[in-house]
Amino acid sequence: MDLEELKLLRGFGRIAYSETGKPTLKYRATDPADRYVQCGCGKADCWTRQLLPLREHMVALFRAIAVCGLEEQFEVFNRSEDPWPGVIYALQMAASLEDVFADPSYVDDSEAALWCRPAWESDEEDREAASKYVAALIIFNFAWTAYEAAIETSARGLYSKDKVPVRARRLFQAEPSLSADIEAFDVSYRVARHICKRLSAITPNIEDIETKYALSGAAAAAELGRIFRNYIVHGADPMPVGSSRAACARFYSITRLLLLLIQLLVLRQLKEPARPVPLSANQNRGSQLAGRLLRNLHRHEALWADPELMRAED
Repeated sequence: MDLEELKLLRGFGRIAYSETGKPTLKYRATDPADRYVQCGCGKADCWTRQLLPLREHMVALFRAIAVCGLEEQFEVFNRSEDPWPGVIYALQMAASLEDVFADPSYVDDSEAALWCRPAWESDEEDREAASKYVAALIIFNFAWTAYEAAIETSARGLYSKDKVPVRARRLFQAEPSLSADIEAFDVSYRVARHICKRLSAITPNIEDIETKYALSGAAAAAELGRIFRNYIVHGADPMPVGSSRAACARFYSITRLLLLLIQLLVLRQLKEPARPVPLSANQNRGSQLAGRLLRNLHRHEALWADPELMRAED
C-alpha cells in the first residue's frame, strides 16, 4: 500500500463498530451546534429546552420568510421572485451543511503518523477538532451573510452613511421595544456574551457594550455580533488543536443571536402582523398569525402555536 492509499484510510477514522458489528459514526462535524450551552437544572420549563436545535431554527426562519412573502406581507415583493433573497439563500446554505472533513496534517510532510501510532492518534484528534471548527465557521459565515442582507432590506434608507452592522445597532437603539416579546432573547444574549468574554482579546470591547455605551436588548446583541465578527474576519482566532469545544460554543452562540436578530428585522417589515399565514408553503400544517410566527419560530411549536389556527386548515 503506497502513501496515497494510506491517506485514504483517514476518512475511516470516524467509523466505529458496535458489539454486533454495525458501523456507526463517532461524530459529525456539526455535532456541537446544539451543545454550545448546557443546563443541569432539570426543570421542564428551562429556557434551553424551549429552543429548537440550531439547524431547525434556520429552517423555520427560512420557511417563515418564504410564506410571509407568498402572503404578500412585505412592502416590496414580486411573486415571481424569492422574498429577501440574500437572507433566504444564505440561510439555506447554512442549514444545508451535513458534515465537514478537515485535515490539518495535510501540510505536514514528516509522514510521522504513518509510522507512529501516537502521532496518528494525535492527528485524529486534530482532524476532529478542525472539522468541528470549520463547520462552525461555515455556518456562522452564512448566518452573518443572511444577517447583513436582512439589515440592507429592513433598514433601507436608514443610517446609510454607517457600515452595515452599525446600521443594525442604531436601528435597534431607535426601536428598543422590538425584542421585548422575543422569548429567550435576553438570555441568549447573556449566554453569548459570557462565552465570548472568555476571549481576552475582545473582553474590553464586550464590557464597553453596557458600561461605556449603555446598550441593551437587540442593540447590545447587534454590537456583540459586530465585535465577534471583526475578531474572526481579522484573523485573530487561532485554529483549535486537540479540542474545538470553546471555539464552537462561541460560533454557535453568536449564530443563534444573529438568527434572532434577523427575526426582528423581518418582523418590523410585516404589513399585517395580526394576519394568519400558513406554516408551510407546501404542506397543510395550519396557520399562525404572522407576528406570532416571527416572534416564536425559534421555540418548539407546542409552546406557542395557537391550536385554533392549527385546526382551521384541517
